[in-house]
Amino acid sequence: MKSLSRNSKLLLYGQALSYMGDYCVLPALLILSTYYQDYWVVSGVIIVRSIPFIIQPFLGVFVDKFNRVNIMFWTDLIRGGIFLGIILLPQGEYPILFLVLLLFSYGSGVFFNPARLSVMSLLGDDIKKINTIFAKATTLFVIIGALIGGAFLVLGTVKAAVAFNALTYFVSASFIRLIKLHKQKVVKAQGEKMYLSLMVGFKEILHNSFVLNAVFTLMTMAFLWGIVYSYFPIVSQYFGKGEVGNFLLTMGMGIGGLIGAYLVNKWGFHSHKGLLYFVFLSLISLAVYMFSIEFMITFVSAVFFFISMEYGEVISKIKIQENAANEIQGRVFAICESIIGICMSIGSTMINFMNPLLILILMIVMMLGLAIHTITVNHLYLKKSKSLDVTT
Repeated sequence: MKSLSRNSKLLLYGQALSYMGDYCVLPALLILSTYYQDYWVVSGVIIVRSIPFIIQPFLGVFVDKFNRVNIMFWTDLIRGGIFLGIILLPQGEYPILFLVLLLFSYGSGVFFNPARLSVMSLLGDDIKKINTIFAKATTLFVIIGALIGGAFLVLGTVKAAVAFNALTYFVSASFIRLIKLHKQKVVKAQGEKMYLSLMVGFKEILHNSFVLNAVFTLMTMAFLWGIVYSYFPIVSQYFGKGEVGNFLLTMGMGIGGLIGAYLVNKWGFHSHKGLLYFVFLSLISLAVYMFSIEFMITFVSAVFFFISMEYGEVISKIKIQENAANEIQGRVFAICESIIGICMSIGSTMINFMNPLLILILMIVMMLGLAIHTITVNHLYLKKSKSLDVTT
C-alpha cells in the first residue's frame, strides 16, 4: 500500500467503500422487495441490477469522448442521490417506482466501470499493484458489507443499509474528485466503426473454441447466480430472524469467494479434476440450497456454491486472456458482461414459473453440456501444448 501513488490510493479507497456499500445494500433491497407481497418484485431487483450490463459493449466508445474522472465522480453522485430517494419511499408502496429508481441507479453505474478501467491504465507503474490488491480485497469487502448490513437490521431498520450505501457513493465521489491526472485523450465516436468493432469480438467468441468455452461457462454461471439470488429471501426465512439471513447468505458469498480463489491453483486451469469439482460442487450445492429447510445447511451449501463459482469465473477469464488477442479482449469481456446480464435476469425469474425440481434438471442439462464442451477444449489445449513442446 505504501508504494502506491496518491492517485492509486484515492481510487482504491473509494472503490473499497463503494464495494462494501454494494454488498451491504443488495440483501437490504431483496428484503425491501418482499414487503410488496409480489415475488416478481424480488426478481425485478435482480433484473434491474443485471439488465444494464447488456448495453455495456456500446459504452466504451462514449466513455472515451469525455473526461473519465468526471464520469466516475458524477456517476457516484447520481447513484448516491437515487438511493437516498429509495429511502423516502413508503415501505411496501409504489413497486414500479422502486424498480425504476434501481434501474436508473444501476443503469448509470455501467458507465463507471469502463471509465475506472480507463483511468487505471493511466496510473503508470501502479496498474499491476492496484489490480492485484483490488482483486484480493474484493471478497473481504463483501463480508464486511454484509456484516454492516446485518448489524443495521438488528439495531434498527433495513433502510439504514440503503442509507449507508448512499453514503459510500458520496465518500467515493469525494476521493475520486481528488484524483489528478494529465490531460486525457478523447475520441470522436463513429457508429459504423463501433458496430464493426463489436463484430470483431463476436467473431472471436464464435471461432475461438477456448474463448467460446469461457463464455459458455460464464453464461451457465450467470443462470446459476440468478437462481441463487432469487432464493435469498426464501432461504433466509429458515433463520430465526428471517431478514438477517439475507446478510448471512451474502457473507457466505464472500467466504466462498475467498476459498475459491485460494483453490484455483490447486484444482488446476485445464484439468479434468478441476472440471469435475466445479460441476459436481455447483450442482450438489445448488440442490441442497434449494431443497433444504435448515438454514445452517443452506448456508454451508451457499459457501460451497460460491467456491465453485469463484473457480469458474477465474478460469474463464484466464482462458480469454490466454487465447484472445490482447487488442480485442476488451470487446470480448464487454460482450461477456452483456451475456451475463441477460442470463442472470432470466435465471432470477425462473422461480416465478418453474418448480425447483424443473429448475435443477435444466441446470443439470446445461452443466453436462458445458462439461462435454470443456473436455473437448481441454483435449485441444493438451494437443496445442504438445505441439509447442515438439517445435521447441
